[in-house]
Amino acid sequence: MFDVSIEDAIPPAFLYSFLALIVSYHIFAPLCSTVKQRSWILTTISSAAMSLSSLPLFFHYVSSRGDLREIKSTPWTENTGRFFQAYLVADLLMGMMYYRSKVNLLTGWFHHTVYIFIVEYSCRMGWSHLFALCAVMEVPTFVLAIASLNSRFRSDVIFALSFFATRIVLHIFLCASMVASRHSVTNDSFGPGVIMACIFPLHAFWFYGCLKGFVKRAKFVRPQPVKQGTVTASPIPSGFTSLRARSWTLPRRRGSLRQAVRAWDRFELRKAAGRFGDAQRRLRATLPVARERVYAYVGLEWPPSGEPQRTGAVKTESSFVI
Repeated sequence: MFDVSIEDAIPPAFLYSFLALIVSYHIFAPLCSTVKQRSWILTTISSAAMSLSSLPLFFHYVSSRGDLREIKSTPWTENTGRFFQAYLVADLLMGMMYYRSKVNLLTGWFHHTVYIFIVEYSCRMGWSHLFALCAVMEVPTFVLAIASLNSRFRSDVIFALSFFATRIVLHIFLCASMVASRHSVTNDSFGPGVIMACIFPLHAFWFYGCLKGFVKRAKFVRPQPVKQGTVTASPIPSGFTSLRARSWTLPRRRGSLRQAVRAWDRFELRKAAGRFGDAQRRLRATLPVARERVYAYVGLEWPPSGEPQRTGAVKTESSFVI
């Protein structure tokens, strides 16, 4: 009754990509220690593949100064779109099974469902090359995904720059090119341009959130001046603990140490100096008697002037009484 083959219902590129992604997830999942890391496995694979697939088209677009007329749909661009569809479905399926808490309504269900239909629409209309070209916007997604798997690769600056370059600046240029070249590229259809225009506010909203994160972190790790005689606890920023926190915690500790030394010097050393002065005065009080005996023994007198003078007779040892 219905003359529809399985290849027409489910494109082979979609089916093979879906199976490969499911297998890849189960291979790499045991290597991840947290649910958050496991939730980024498929996104890392997809964003890397999509970014690499889009590079030839992107270089051609840049070299032709934004001319879309020389870029055509090919089986490669078609398979690229099907692969992305397979990722969207696999991510939702694995999310329901293994990381349900990480699949939220906006960036999970809504985003993935909308893009499944966008890819299907572009492939059926023969515009898969346009979607493959736009896949270069997956570069910041790859930067974020690889950092989520391993925090050593995290760089907020690289992510912000790549996001601004692709999903803000390039997005605007691509939208303008699709509208300007619609006569020869999309058969006078505004469809791709309208889709790009509708997606742009979401990208702008995400970039605004990225900038707010920069400002918030800058305020959070800014060192506060230490007032004289006070010691305050230093806040420890989560995620960037060690190096930044230590760089401005050490001056506070040195300031506290200086205050402690001053307090010890102010109270303890003065008492010690007073005790030393008392001992010195007692010692000087006993020295004249000893001096007189020594000078008398060697035949000298100690006059009031303080200059010793030799006498005419020398006392013998038997007549000297100590």
